[in-house]
Amino acid sequence: MKELAATPQKLRRSGIREILEIAVRTPGCIRLEIGEPDFNTPAHIIEASHKASLEGFTKYSQTAGMPALREAVLTKLQNFNGYRGLTTENVLITPGSTAGLMATFQALINPGDEVLVPDPAWPMYANQIELCNGKTVFYPTHSDNGFVPRLEEMEAVITPNTKAIVLCNPSNPTGAVYPPAVVEGIVGLARKYDLYVISDEVYEELIFEGEPTTVALYAPERVIGVHSMSKTYSMTGWRVGYVVGQQPLIGLILRTLEPALSCTAMPSQTAALAALSGPQNCVSEMRESYRQRRDAVCDILQKRGLFQYKPNGAFYVMVDISATGMDSYAFCKELIQEQKVSTAPGATFGPNSGGYIRVSLATAESALVEGVTRICNFIDARRK
Repeated sequence: MKELAATPQKLRRSGIREILEIAVRTPGCIRLEIGEPDFNTPAHIIEASHKASLEGFTKYSQTAGMPALREAVLTKLQNFNGYRGLTTENVLITPGSTAGLMATFQALINPGDEVLVPDPAWPMYANQIELCNGKTVFYPTHSDNGFVPRLEEMEAVITPNTKAIVLCNPSNPTGAVYPPAVVEGIVGLARKYDLYVISDEVYEELIFEGEPTTVALYAPERVIGVHSMSKTYSMTGWRVGYVVGQQPLIGLILRTLEPALSCTAMPSQTAALAALSGPQNCVSEMRESYRQRRDAVCDILQKRGLFQYKPNGAFYVMVDISATGMDSYAFCKELIQEQKVSTAPGATFGPNSGGYIRVSLATAESALVEGVTRICNFIDARRK
């Protein structure tokens, strides 16, 4: 048999998924590894999609998405994000933000191009960049700065081969919310070195302190915004996201989507339309629940001497396990075996993040409190 493609063979699986597969085989495991809301999709969204499906909205749509949904996204971008001067031609509906990110990288990266990614960061950025024959270059973030990047450390890793900067605000996996001055500074670096900015904003409505900062408002010509319905409306399985950008890049992203994905499923698009057009109290209720869980976890960590920072958004917290001296993958596997708690290994998020684990706050508070208490007990028992 002829040799298979070399690039996919280089990819490392997400440590989140590796731990998930162990967790689902562990009866009674407290699941803190996956970034998935524990809330059901709001009933009015399900009902609207059901009704639309019965009425025949089960066919293909345009690759860019059905017009009514693109209009609803445009209204949201104007009212929530503050965009001006856009039309629906600047909006593409995608089968989840993952597909939107992949299509964006495909439209931007030539072989050998470098893309700056935060450490720690969602592990699929690096895999997608490698699939496009690009190179991931990590820029550091630190707990003593709340995992907000320092501009001088970002600039230090820019080279003539750098093509783009990725930022995720609020951050997965840290929950950091970047202040407007930092966002403006990142865009300033992009202007200085003629770079694109890929702004992952899937957690934009899950901010506890501070305000959302839409990166494109600082430089719309060089920023691609990637958004999702998954976290805001607890719609992970519906697989709907959208990408916002300027021509000619947005047209090129559309051309990469067409041969790979054709279009987003119509029942999911009608659900997304109902989410954007319907009542928004479900969003504030979920956000408040995550905030309360964040506070409960930080309180435990403070009492146990493990508190390092307070995440201001998303639904994650990074916990320092360096006192154990353990590899984060080994830590997570032994934690499941001995304490029946699953978490994500820090090393999957970046080369300098192996001294952490990520805890997802997206589970019931009682289970979360019990799980974090077991984690603290496990760290204490393993301290060097």
